[in-house]
Amino acid sequence: MAESTSTSSGRRVDDRSPEHGLGGTFSAPRTLVPALLAAIAYVDPGNFGVNISSGAQHGYALVWVVVFASCSAMVIQYLAAKLGMVTGMSLAEHSARRYPGIGRVLLWTQAEIVVIMTDLAEVVGGAIALYLLFGLPLMWGAVAVTAFSLVVLYLKVHGRSHFESVVLVLLAVIIGSLLWQVLIADVDRVALLRSVAPGPLDSSAALLAVGIVGATVMPHALHFHSAASRARDDGTVEPSQTERIRIGRHTVRSVVIAMSVAGVANVSLVVFSAALPSEAGASIESAYAALGAHAGQIAATMLAVALLASGLASTLVGVQTGDVVMTGFGKRPIPALVRRMLAVVPTLIILGVGVEPTNALVWSQVVLSFALPGTLIPLLLFTHDRRLMGRLANHRLTTVVAWLITAVIVGLVGFLIVSGA
Repeated sequence: MAESTSTSSGRRVDDRSPEHGLGGTFSAPRTLVPALLAAIAYVDPGNFGVNISSGAQHGYALVWVVVFASCSAMVIQYLAAKLGMVTGMSLAEHSARRYPGIGRVLLWTQAEIVVIMTDLAEVVGGAIALYLLFGLPLMWGAVAVTAFSLVVLYLKVHGRSHFESVVLVLLAVIIGSLLWQVLIADVDRVALLRSVAPGPLDSSAALLAVGIVGATVMPHALHFHSAASRARDDGTVEPSQTERIRIGRHTVRSVVIAMSVAGVANVSLVVFSAALPSEAGASIESAYAALGAHAGQIAATMLAVALLASGLASTLVGVQTGDVVMTGFGKRPIPALVRRMLAVVPTLIILGVGVEPTNALVWSQVVLSFALPGTLIPLLLFTHDRRLMGRLANHRLTTVVAWLITAVIVGLVGFLIVSGA
């Protein structure tokens, strides 16, 4: 008879069932779908705002920041997915358990600020897209995007939402539209290749660089991915250690695929906006107008469609993330409508007082960068803990790379503060 053992979390491991992954029969889509869903956070309207602004103001100069952030996201998202798969708990749940009392309150507050800033980008981006496509005033566009998220939330609560399928279709629309923009743009390939090497940053570029990092290594995506990768409570036994390692390898491949897709999209935003006339301006609206004037209305419309798909898809993921954060830190169910309104109302207020929408997008991503260490550090500590992770605890090289990424991010934030941007 095969030997049965137990893990540090107290759940049984039965070596007789190597084909059972976390949450049922294991297959590659079991890791790829959560990774692609998390990738939506890396092509949300905040990415549109910071990448279009960086391309318009600095050409290809900040492409290296996009490449660094995209590669960093691969490492960090792998750790988030691994945490959920191995332990069956989300990052928020682990944080609440490991740091009770004031630590839990501070981390919860930081996570809620992240959710609010993410919702701001999603709703504002969707509102800009509706304005560009249909002339709908920004406030009414924001209300429409919020209503869409509430409808989907209602359907999901009642088990009638095809959440994953809808998000993946919207992701395909985003990627296809942005690649089209690059194909029709006048790209300086030599300059683009040279821009992969890091270069100096002035205060304006530093602000956008920090925004790009916040938009790409998004803290809320770590909460989402750790939860999306958790074991489902379907009564199956836990996988063997051999199966865990195989799942880890598939997770690496899935995260690399998903983050590569998101990285291509973000570089595409910089590339096509850098190819626009210098007088086009740095806002999404001015990029839309310049595309219409120089590349035709179809190209401009495709940009707006991509932005709308981005806003809607990231809103769906944002709804899930808000649930993960509040449930994980709050330790008790909170009504779905209350959760959503708490996150969206600040966004409606910001639009109501007349803040320029692209600036709102950029600054929301800067705030995310400031919040990153409070999410990254607990994640690195958890995934390095062999008592928690077993044989899938971080390898020494993984730990070094992850801490270097964290140090670079903190350094960029510190440089922004010192430069007074």
